Amino acid sequence: MHSGTKYLAGHSDALLGVLTTSPQTQRGQELAPILRSVLVDTGGVASAMDSWLTLRGLRTLHVRVERQSQTAMAVAQFLDQHESVSAVHYPGLSSHPNHSVAKKQMMNGMFGGVLSLEMNDQVEATALAAALQTIQRATSLGGTETLIEHRASIEPPGRVTSPQGLLRMSCGLEEQADIIRDLDRAIAIAKQVTSG
Repeated sequence: MHSGTKYLAGHSDALLGVLTTSPQTQRGQELAPILRSVLVDTGGVASAMDSWLTLRGLRTLHVRVERQSQTAMAVAQFLDQHESVSAVHYPGLSSHPNHSVAKKQMMNGMFGGVLSLEMNDQVEATALAAALQTIQRATSLGGTETLIEHRASIEPPGRVTSPQGLLRMSCGLEEQADIIRDLDRAIAIAKQVTSG
């Protein structure tokens, strides 16, 4: 299952999902005719415009993913060394519990464009997000712009599973130095706001 809306289309302008099965596996062979029947019976076909937008995005997917992965690694390394950040979750960091698995599964040292960071609490995390100028606050990923969101704020009441200080970040195509500078400045502001 792939969200064509996110990385495949890559420009935050399409609404499309992709569901595939493998003809090489027993389960894939079992599921394919069932899914095809549902598709035929319900008419689940993407619009021509969304299909075209996704095809356009696929043409630059490799370049975007490479750039987003490089930026995410640089950002993760910066945040991992920052004294005000409680934790950084990114499979490209050797300190990540699944780093060895990620190295085997992900090509050419590209560990993806999404990472998360933890501040001490919700107040600090939301202050950081509010102080950002280059990075935009939004719930999405895989686009050309760098986005950040406070996960606990968007989870349904009574079903919050994310730590209160957790921020999820999806790196876009901006210059790495601009993203790091924006984060560094926003962290300083968040610390100033919460300490006073």
